[in-house]
Amino acid sequence: MMKRQEVYRLIGDLAICFYSKYIKISYDSLNLILRDNGCAFKSNKELKRGVMAAYKYWENKDRVIHHALAYQFNDLGEAS
Repeated sequence: MMKRQEVYRLIGDLAICFYSKYIKISYDSLNLILRDNGCAFKSNKELKRGVMAAYKYWENKDRVIHHALAYQFNDLGEAS
C-alpha cells in the first residue's frame, strides 16, 4: 500500500505527463491508473478529495505540476 504522499506524487506526475501532451483525463480514468498501481479510491468523491490534496501538496513544491493538476481537473474548488 502506498503512503498518502506517494499517491499525491503519483497523481501529480500523471497530471504533468498528460498535460505535456495536451491530454485531458477523467476521474474514472485516473482511478483505473491508480488501481493498477495499487492505490485506487473507493469513489469519485473520495478521488476528488485525493486530487485536491495532491493539488495542495504540489502548491509549494512544483508550480508546474500544481498548474497541471488545475488544468486536468478544473473542478478542484468543488472537491472540499
